[in-house]
Amino acid sequence: MMTANKSSSGFYLQWVTEFPPRPIQDEALLRVTQERINQILSRPLNDDVRDYLRVLGMLIYEYEEQIEAFPELTDEERIQALEEDLAH
Repeated sequence: MMTANKSSSGFYLQWVTEFPPRPIQDEALLRVTQERINQILSRPLNDDVRDYLRVLGMLIYEYEEQIEAFPELTDEERIQALEEDLAH
């Protein structure tokens, strides 16, 4: 069984219960997560809240890296990319 290396004051569990961190799969969840971060930043921060914000930030970073790695292409851009691959 794994245990945390620092004790939680309960704030972290409160935040996780109210808005559980989930992998971001679309723009809608990205916007909701960003709104949640903005709500939290308007309050005083303690270590638990900072940890929770860090988790949400990592999820946003991971999503943004994923969508940048696979940009949306038009059909014309896909065909052009395929043609370039075939030429090499």
